[in-house]
Amino acid sequence: IFLIGAIVAVRRVAMVPTIRLVSDRQQPELTLARGHTWHLFNSHIWSTGQDAAAVIKKQLQLLIPDIKIFLDVDDLKSIGALEEYISRSQVVLFFLSLGYFGSKNCEREVRASLDRQKPLVLVQEADPKKGGTLEVLRAECREDLRAAIFDQGWPMTTWHRIEAFQRVSLKTIAEALLLCSPNYEALSKEQMRLYVPGEVQREALAFPKPVVLWASPANAGAAELADELTAKFGRSSLTVSTAEEPCSSDSRASRRRSSVLRRSAPRRAGDATHMLLYLNEHTF
Repeated sequence: IFLIGAIVAVRRVAMVPTIRLVSDRQQPELTLARGHTWHLFNSHIWSTGQDAAAVIKKQLQLLIPDIKIFLDVDDLKSIGALEEYISRSQVVLFFLSLGYFGSKNCEREVRASLDRQKPLVLVQEADPKKGGTLEVLRAECREDLRAAIFDQGWPMTTWHRIEAFQRVSLKTIAEALLLCSPNYEALSKEQMRLYVPGEVQREALAFPKPVVLWASPANAGAAELADELTAKFGRSSLTVSTAEEPCSSDSRASRRRSSVLRRSAPRRAGDATHMLLYLNEHTF
């Protein structure tokens, strides 16, 4: 039974796609500069970031098999050597979650990274129970560190619990690592385009039959998002309607508004096959 389980596990790992370069469809070669031991140092606070940090390491190892990542539970030998571990890392990832900037050890890692001018990757926790808005995280950061972390244009991504979104974040991290790798550091961000075989972004998506999507004019942002979808799929398969059903009120203002909307989008709201609901702070 153990042997069968081991074989199944190996086959599953073998089926996981690896990151590829768009330019030649080959797996990139991640190298280390002299004096470095790890490609990435994963800086996080245990209370709100330990689980995500472990997942990030595991997933990056699957996507880039030769990657070397420092994670405290695996590599920490002495808490007094944090600065040395930072020195031996090529890139440092700050996992920004609640309490990160209040941790003394995380502050040591941050200061060591900045003092040694290490390239950074910022990953923000999306779960409100473990993270916070960027404004909140920025406010928690010490003022003397704030500009060096948030205002230097470092690569930044948000960490979600949905696999497809995680792949996007992992590609952002991988791109930053490769651009700091000796054999790719001469390339620009535009030249360092990556993909994962089978990812949704590379699929030729299409609707099986024409769709009429209704975006309510009262739903702020819905029409703009609908326009993006139309640009992606083309007007032959996706039509956007922002029309409203005629109002029973005798108000001239209401009639004028309906008239304008019908002129801009001749279809009635009742003709729609689907409704787009764009949820944001103004929705309710």
